[in-house]
Amino acid sequence: MLNKKVLVQNITNLTDARYFAAWGVDYMSFNMTQDSEYFLPWEKIAEIIEWVEGPKSLIETNALEFLEGIDGHILSSMYSSLPLNKEAFFRIPLTEVLKGLPAGKYITPVSDTEDLQKISEVTNHAGGCEIYLDISNYSTDKLDELPDNGIVLQGGEEEKVGVKSFDDLDLIYDWLMD
Repeated sequence: MLNKKVLVQNITNLTDARYFAAWGVDYMSFNMTQDSEYFLPWEKIAEIIEWVEGPKSLIETNALEFLEGIDGHILSSMYSSLPLNKEAFFRIPLTEVLKGLPAGKYITPVSDTEDLQKISEVTNHAGGCEIYLDISNYSTDKLDELPDNGIVLQGGEEEKVGVKSFDDLDLIYDWLMD
């Protein structure tokens, strides 16, 4: 069992989806934002979800779409006042996290030790907040410095259909199993 909550964003292929589901991650997200390099049409997302069991499925989008088989959304903070009937994560910059947050689930990128110290301070005072740290651009050499928050990992491209190297991710998995 993983020692932190894990959300994997921008899943674009079944290879990633099955790999992370085998880890026992909590969430997998698919990007339906038209201008994203990770964009997938709903038909492809539904096909991948059909083959995977375990993680909750999230859609990252600029519009609220209540699609069958989706457990929630990843939204920018501009949607924070909309009523939602599904689980919601809000993608916000660290500067917003530091201002204080209402109860909810948030994703913020981290890149260095100073960011981590600031997040630890906020997390210790943030009742009802779950802050997930996007470590897509964070060094695997510094994983032990991460505070006790959920983490966000990144899906990626296959070398060819069904073939992909997971060496860097295997290091993170080993760390999550300690």
